[in-house]
Amino acid sequence: MFERYTEKARRTIFFARYEASQFGSHQIETEHLLLGIFREDKPLANQFLASAATVEVMRRSIAERNTGVKIPTSVDLPLSNECKRVLAYGAEEAERMNHRHIGTKHLLLGMLRERKSFAAQLLGDQGVTLDLVREHVRQSEPVSREGGFGPIAGLDQWLADLEAEGKWMVIGNRANHFALHVVTRAEYKQGKDEQGENIAPAEKLVEIRRRIDYLIARMESAIGNHEFEKARSYSDEERKERDKMRQLCEQFNLEEPPPQAPLLCIEIARHDFFSQIRKRCQEHLNQGVGEVWLLDPELKRAYTVTKSDGLREFKGEVLKIATPPLEMDLKKIFYEGSSQ
Repeated sequence: MFERYTEKARRTIFFARYEASQFGSHQIETEHLLLGIFREDKPLANQFLASAATVEVMRRSIAERNTGVKIPTSVDLPLSNECKRVLAYGAEEAERMNHRHIGTKHLLLGMLRERKSFAAQLLGDQGVTLDLVREHVRQSEPVSREGGFGPIAGLDQWLADLEAEGKWMVIGNRANHFALHVVTRAEYKQGKDEQGENIAPAEKLVEIRRRIDYLIARMESAIGNHEFEKARSYSDEERKERDKMRQLCEQFNLEEPPPQAPLLCIEIARHDFFSQIRKRCQEHLNQGVGEVWLLDPELKRAYTVTKSDGLREFKGEVLKIATPPLEMDLKKIFYEGSSQ
């Protein structure tokens, strides 16, 4: 059934199944699929929603309608009839646009075509319309080409080495064309008050926020790997941390700190869609990302994108970030494991 789906779209289905179990639903509804889409494809959420907090507003609305008891992740949950129609509509949208693969944007289009669904209502409340998304997809999605673009030779190994260090966390879809690899610091500091010392409430909130970000990323990774029991454990921990944050905010009349922005985003460039990628780079910076590294696999070139300097071609051999220290040897990235 999912042969034509991109890896992001497949992961979306798994996320939707997980969301349904957390809400105690005995089938996967359109609202669960909506949460799955925006959980897996955060740039898509940023494109159409006013802020990251909007997803949490949607989640609260969904929670008010889903009052069941959590269902174990080992229990198989079917797609609702509405959800099945959404998937069919998504495939139809991909066909109309002559796209070989079905991605998250096509699923979003399918959801908007199921006009009476709760998910479509939630999107409509945010001003997201079928025509708006359809036009965006036409402008940003390439017509399918045989063979794909393939990965950069040494990039996956570099990312794997980072994760192995234990203090970095890689979030993203390596298999997808134009894969977005987000690298963020995975380490978080334990609150000093947990070690017998007091720290300011505002500082403690920041530490809790880091812990939540860490748990969410680990949970999403576990779901993507179909490790649902592990994901459930992370989810339970996240809920406890959110309770701590909520209590602290109420006690000291503080605002919840926003999610921590990734330290670095890495984009894969293709010349025929370079303008779209530059736009995405700017979106990353607007979200608080410190720097974007843009890699061109054909010409073996790299670019840096920052708010202060804009887009610049990198002339050296090793891309670097000073704090915390991070290096990427471009020779290894572009040529390691290749025949050149």
